[in-house]
Amino acid sequence: MRTRLFAALVSITVAACAEKPAGDSAAPEGTGAPAPTSAAPAPTPTAAAPVTAPDDLDTAALKKTLKCAADAKSGPCAVVNAFGSCKPWNAVVPSGDGRWIGRGVRVEGGKTTEEVTILRARRVPANEVGPGQLPAKVGIADITKEDGAAFTQADRLIRTLERSDVPPRSNATLAYLKKRETWPEGFSMKTVGGQVYVASEGGAFVCQGPKQELYLVRRAATRGGSGDGLYATLFAVSW
Repeated sequence: MRTRLFAALVSITVAACAEKPAGDSAAPEGTGAPAPTSAAPAPTPTAAAPVTAPDDLDTAALKKTLKCAADAKSGPCAVVNAFGSCKPWNAVVPSGDGRWIGRGVRVEGGKTTEEVTILRARRVPANEVGPGQLPAKVGIADITKEDGAAFTQADRLIRTLERSDVPPRSNATLAYLKKRETWPEGFSMKTVGGQVYVASEGGAFVCQGPKQELYLVRRAATRGGSGDGLYATLFAVSW
């Protein structure tokens, strides 16, 4: 009899446990249902820091360093003087690929060397540039004796462009400049005063003259003197 009674009690207990939902636990007496957990507040988005435009080329300091005369007509001083009156240049050229050529003067430790300077402005998609940058990359290079006829005929092409004449298609420098594909490019952005700053060596500045010519000053990456760098006047071949 006791055995049957004990078995009946065990059976009732097992049945009661089976009817209770899994994981359900009774709240302590007098506490009520558990309070819902509140979600953590979403972090406040951080605003992107505004991009500060670089300063214009410090022409006053360069004139003092290079000992420029106010009426200089050639050399680096003529280029620096031109920056005082030139206007902003639109590096995003209509064709998407503009090319220029001209005479450059490189200053190194007080010594000057002439060279044939070339420049390319290439339009790029806006999603390929950073905040504050122009959708254009600018390449600055030179033509040397190793380039053969492109070097020997460069002066003839430059003099033709200076006169605003149309150069002959047979000019080897013209063909070389139009076909050149490899350029050491840098990103560009507007300065405070509207010049174009190019991330090239120690920083390059470009502005436009009254006859669509470009004036370029590129500071040397390693300067023996504060005036070291490249100074050039450039004329458009295509834009």
